[in-house]
Formats: sequence, C-alpha cells, structure tokens
Amino acid sequence: MSLVRKNFFYNGLLILSNLLFPIISFAYASRILGPVGIGKVQFVVIFATYFVVVAQLGIPVYGMREVAKIRGDKKQLDNLFSELLFINILSSLMMSAIYGGLIFSIGWFRGSINYYLLGGLLVLSGFSVLDWFYMGMEQFRFLSLRSIVIKAIALAALFLFVRSMEDLMIYFLITIFSILSNNLWNLLHLKGQISVRFSHLNFKRHFGALFILFASSLTISVYTLGDTLLLGFLTNDKAVGFYTAAKKLIIVTIPLITSLGTVLIPRLTKSIDINNTTETDARVNQSFSFICLFGIPISMGLYIFAPEILWVFSGPRFSGAVFTLQLVAPVIFLVGLGHLFGMQLLIPGGFEKQYLFATLLGMGISLLLNLLLIKTFQDKGAAVTLLITEGVVSFTAYFFVIKKMQLRMHWHLAWKAFAASLLFIPVALWLRTTSAPVIPGLFTAIIVSIALYFITQFFVFKNPLLKAMILSVLRR
Repeated sequence: MSLVRKNFFYNGLLILSNLLFPIISFAYASRILGPVGIGKVQFVVIFATYFVVVAQLGIPVYGMREVAKIRGDKKQLDNLFSELLFINILSSLMMSAIYGGLIFSIGWFRGSINYYLLGGLLVLSGFSVLDWFYMGMEQFRFLSLRSIVIKAIALAALFLFVRSMEDLMIYFLITIFSILSNNLWNLLHLKGQISVRFSHLNFKRHFGALFILFASSLTISVYTLGDTLLLGFLTNDKAVGFYTAAKKLIIVTIPLITSLGTVLIPRLTKSIDINNTTETDARVNQSFSFICLFGIPISMGLYIFAPEILWVFSGPRFSGAVFTLQLVAPVIFLVGLGHLFGMQLLIPGGFEKQYLFATLLGMGISLLLNLLLIKTFQDKGAAVTLLITEGVVSFTAYFFVIKKMQLRMHWHLAWKAFAASLLFIPVALWLRTTSAPVIPGLFTAIIVSIALYFITQFFVFKNPLLKAMILSVLRR
C-alpha cells in the first residue's frame, strides 16, 4: 500500500501539471490567437496524432500490461521491450510515408503545408512515446517530474514569444517542442534500465493480442480524434476552435478521474492474473468510488458554471462554445467508467475481444452521428455525438464486466454524488446576481461549491472513501 500511495501521489502530481499548465497556456493563447488560430493548430496536431495512434498498434495498452507482469525479470523485460520497440519503429516509418504521401498529393493541405510538415515529426517519432513502459514499471515519479519540467519550459516560451496572431507558427512550434521533448527524454531515461537486443527476438508472439488491441485503439481514436478532423474537413477553423475550447477542459480533467485507476492497473493485472478475487474486488470498488466521488461533481461543475469557466479559460471570443461545453461535460464521468470497465478490468482480464466490440460499436455510432450532425450543427453536433458515443462504449463494457467477471458496482454512490452536486446550483445563481468581477467571483463560487459538496458527502452520506482519505492524511 505504501508503494500504491507513492505512485498515486506522483501520478497526482503528473495530473496536476497536465491540468494547470494546459489551462494557463490555453487561457493565454486563446485570447491572442482566437478561435481561428487555435482551431488551425489543433487540427494539424490532431491530424498528426491520428497517424501516431495507428502506428502504435495498441502497444501502449498491451505493453503496460505485459511489463507489469514481468518487471522483475530483466531478461524477459529486455526481450519484450526490444520486440515492441522494433515493431513500433517499423510502423512509425510506414505511417510517416503514408502521412507524407497524403499531405503532398491532396491539394487541401497545401495552404498550410509547413504546419503539416512539422506535424510529420510527431508521426516519425511516434515510437518514442514510451509512457507504457514507465507505467508498467510503476515509475510515476519520473513521468511526473519529466512532465512538469517540459511544460514549464513550454509555458515560459509561450509567454515570451507569442504576442500576436502573427506568432501562430511560434505557438505551433512550442506545441511540437513539448511533445518531442517528452519523447526524447523517454529514450534517454532508458539507459541502465533496458538493454535493447537485436537477436533471438520473437515478434510473432505479440501479433494476436496486438491486433485486437490495435483495432480497439483505432476505433477509439475515430470517436476521440475523428470528431475534430471531421469538423475541420466539413466546417471551418472557427468551429474547430470552439470545440477545442470545450473539449480541452474535458481532456485536461479526465486524467484526474482516472488517476487512481491508472496507478492500480499494474496491481489489478497481477491480482487478476493470479486469480486473487479478494484484492481485485477491493481495488475495483476503490476505483469506482473514486470516479463517482470526483467525476460527477466535476461534470456538474463544468455544466453549471460553463459561461464563467469559458470566459476565464478562453476569453470572451469563445462565448459561442458555452453550450458545447455543457453538452460534453458528462463525458468526464462516462470516460471514467469506460476506463474502469475497459482498461482496468476487461483488458487485464484477457477480454480484449469484448472491449473491441464495445469500441467498434462506439466507432459506428460516432461516424454515423458525426456525418449526420456536424454539417448542420457544427461543434454542437460533434459534442452530442461524443456524449452518446462515450455512454454507449462505457455501458457496453459494463455489460461484459458483469457477465464475465461477476462484479457488483455500488451505483448508490453515483446517485449520492449527483445529489450533493445539486448544491452548486444556488451557488451559481448567487454568482450571477452579484457584481463581483468574473475571476474572483468564479474562484469564490468554486471554493464554496467544493466545501458544500464534501461536507455533504462526509456528514450526510458518510462516504467511506472520503473518510479513508482524510484518515490517511491525518495519520501522516
């Protein structure tokens, strides 16, 4: 438990950096570059990221699971890492060639060809996205410190060099720098931990599981990245900018909800592998309680305080994204559930095919609804599609969990969290009737809402996880 707490602390530190730095940088950049500038850069990054996801072939999920199983055996670990690395290098080279062929052969890309050429560096270096190795080894301290240092440098560069719309390319370069620096540091940190082997490697043993997990990753990317791509192709940069402003708040918040589950995945993988049902049940209920305790109030808070949050986060030019943010706010809780049922249970349990079915269903619904809704409703149509898709995937995965693993979820915790979150409504009404400036007013409202929520959870609903967390802090 001591190691779990340390990992949770460092993973929390990582999440905090992934929450604060993007919020600060986006709040600054969006006011200078506006919806059009933000939309243009985001589209290029998402377009390149899609090729990276394809090139990874499901390795991030598979690699973390397999590393967690054998991290105590140096020889097996060297072989596993070498095999997965070489597979990923080959796939990254192939996807880089396809990426280059597309941007040079299709006229639509020529107006911003310099941006897409730089985006190609992300595809080419995709093999060095090695977080799966460090997570499987439970090296959350390294991941958190690496993230904080690079994000701090990128944030300083943003403040120093991005001053007007003419600096859009500089903003894009800073974005690329932050990603590539993470990848380079990943490679450098391997020294002394891994010996890359070039002989006696068995690549075939991974193909079966990788194929299923690759298919799952590909289908997930269709509805997590494809919505932005379709917006860009079917509408305009402004709609992409509005959608980015709303979705960015969701993206930076989700790791907080999945933080405990991410730390528990290596342990759950081990307990499921040795059929330790007692520990598995305890870990699952702990993770579910955490998702309810934090996921629901964050979703409710973003929904209720959407106008004020977007004004602070993005500036007045993004007021058109308020309803979009309200539509996607519940996605935070739904993704938390999907992470629990899929990444923490089905995949460690060896039920990759069932998880693939859930994601395939989500992909089909996402493509259909996006094609029907985006042209007419633009960013709002993409938001509705994302909400429905994540709900379908999460509850399809839940259906397989209760069927295959005989686990019981304490759904009453979700209803209690929702009831306690309703206290945010009178706080929001108070905020909108005062003449206080938006930033201090919103800050006060958030503090009051948090206090009311946790007081209700502790004294009225007597939430067991919250009590355990408070006792753990007091004992220190």
